[in-house]
Amino acid sequence: MRASSITKSIILIICFSSMGLFGSPLRAQDGAHFEQWTSFTNEKYIKKVGFWLRNDVSIRSSFEEDFNMLFLERPRAILGMGSIVDIHLAVDFRYTRYEESANILEIRPWEGLQLHWPDIGRVRFDLFYRFEQRFQWKEGFGRDTIELRSRVRLKARIPLNNLNITDHTYFTDLSAEAFVPHGETLDESFASTFRLGLTLGYNRDLKWRYQVNFYLDRGRNSTEDNAQASRFILEAKARMAF
Repeated sequence: MRASSITKSIILIICFSSMGLFGSPLRAQDGAHFEQWTSFTNEKYIKKVGFWLRNDVSIRSSFEEDFNMLFLERPRAILGMGSIVDIHLAVDFRYTRYEESANILEIRPWEGLQLHWPDIGRVRFDLFYRFEQRFQWKEGFGRDTIELRSRVRLKARIPLNNLNITDHTYFTDLSAEAFVPHGETLDESFASTFRLGLTLGYNRDLKWRYQVNFYLDRGRNSTEDNAQASRFILEAKARMAF
């Protein structure tokens, strides 16, 4: 049983590492395009009764025509209001380094409200609203830009081989998320407006989790008169928690 678990973990690590071999994006004729991401996240927690602190540090590579890497740090405070409601206060510090385009620094404070619905069998639902204030600077440009945006996400998490997410649990996530800008928007080659997500994951233990995410993303190109666009994203992700 132990050897089988180790074998599964090794296979998942190999799959994660090999994603970079398929870095050539596939472009469709209608403007839709395919992106491949690999990401690693380190999460640290300090938990108290009804309150906890969390800090995420992530690195994500995006294999597009203009290859880029995102460096993210996200300190967050979460206040639990019973078993149904969580209140989130966070700040994202994001730096994206591009191979050809101007690099981007973004500071993104946000406030969130998360509602945990009653479980249906082994299926766990949650509804997450967050309000973002996006402050962005592009290298080589003399001005900064600001955008206010709301995000609403509905997610269902389904353990496959256990009743709950415990050690050696396979699981799947299904999600739908809407992005709603308020007022002036940032100049972006792709700004999401609606996203569908499917996750296939393996929770090895409290520390390690591996997953493959597939997203169908609808958006707009705000640098070209808000032209409509779509993208398909395949992401291999590893997470280590403390």
